[in-house]
Amino acid sequence: MVTFSEPSQHFNDDQCPVCKTPLSWAPHLKFLVNPECYHKMCEDCVERHFSAGPRLCLIPGCTQTLRRNKFREPTFADLAVEREVDIRKRVAKV
Repeated sequence: MVTFSEPSQHFNDDQCPVCKTPLSWAPHLKFLVNPECYHKMCEDCVERHFSAGPRLCLIPGCTQTLRRNKFREPTFADLAVEREVDIRKRVAKV
């Protein structure tokens, strides 16, 4: 059974929660999410931390092991909606 942690709501949406780079300093900043925990990180942090192989999520308190190839750009701005759509897609396949 797959378990999900709640997407973090206490981070500022305009900065990476890992490196704290604000969107105003880097307008090209692209956020990625992993469907294991739905925590967002900037593309640079994902490349830097997950290119060598699987690793624990960098968000404090999250214990999910993440892989680089599972990260993707979110379709929706609200990560709770993103998670709900993914769950509904999996249920529809069954």
